[in-house]
Amino acid sequence: MGNLGGGELLVILILGLLVLGPSRLAVVAQHVGRLVGQVRRLASGFQEEFREIVEDPTLEAAARARGAAFRGPESEQSEEEAEDEPPVKDHRGEGGG
Repeated sequence: MGNLGGGELLVILILGLLVLGPSRLAVVAQHVGRLVGQVRRLASGFQEEFREIVEDPTLEAAARARGAAFRGPESEQSEEEAEDEPPVKDHRGEGGG
């Protein structure tokens, strides 16, 4: 619910009670509850669709192919070979003087 604490919610409820009255406050609270539920379902559906798109292996393969085509023939070293090589250590500035 954002950054609303118990005190803030209590003030909002008291103001709603004063402005709307006890009978209309219950109806408005019910509508707000339904709206919040719909927004949460919509947000979770959007997140799930986004997650499916991001984790799609066919899209990843296509992006890797485009990247390989973009790099061109000068970088013929495959990704597996690059992963097998140990990282190059930079020893500049160590020890010597």
